[in-house]
Amino acid sequence: MKIFILAGGFGTRLQSVVSDVPKPMAPILDKPFLDYQLSEIRKYFPKNKIYLLTFYKSEIIENYYKNDKLISIIKETEPLGTGGSIKNAISYLQLEINSKILVFNGDTYIKPNLNKMLSSSENTISILGSFQEDCQRYGTLKLDKDDIVEFNEKVPNCKDSYINAGCYLFNDLSLFKKIDKKLFSIEDEFKNYLNNYGKINIYRYENIFIDIGIAQDYKKMIKYMSKSE
Repeated sequence: MKIFILAGGFGTRLQSVVSDVPKPMAPILDKPFLDYQLSEIRKYFPKNKIYLLTFYKSEIIENYYKNDKLISIIKETEPLGTGGSIKNAISYLQLEINSKILVFNGDTYIKPNLNKMLSSSENTISILGSFQEDCQRYGTLKLDKDDIVEFNEKVPNCKDSYINAGCYLFNDLSLFKKIDKKLFSIEDEFKNYLNNYGKINIYRYENIFIDIGIAQDYKKMIKYMSKSE
């Protein structure tokens, strides 16, 4: 099992409050956001190496984690998008098609039971789905039991639906072998895979979900951790 965290984005919408570091390094009570995310993953994978896929201001992430032997940086030389970033890491590590990878967005705080997610996955791809009362910032998932049957675009005033919570399990890498481009969104390729190749599982997740991509939720993360400390 290889574990990737997508940590290369520009964080444009967060720059009004955090402008001097990449978004995953946004300070939360004197620690970078990534530390909290890594801590949750380490509950299930204490000895696995975790790969941080970086681009924007990568040197800040590299310098902070340079002494952690269980963290490795895969730095991109150009923006590749979420899917291109994963494909680049697969190539860099020379992973075989039957390899398993677990991928996290580097700006989303979640606390899933990863053992249950891994054991419940029946298809090549599983996506962590979080039920949200207010979904207008996100596309939503149309479900049939434990399968995703459609990815819906975000619309104003959307409520009470499951959304893609930014955590993906790939039980093999066949999806990426079908893609011959460098720059692409993994979300777009999920739609293509669903329409042309196979089913995608949902792992239903009901716990805390904070996407620090905007200032309002960044402050929400600080408040949540202040109460948790």
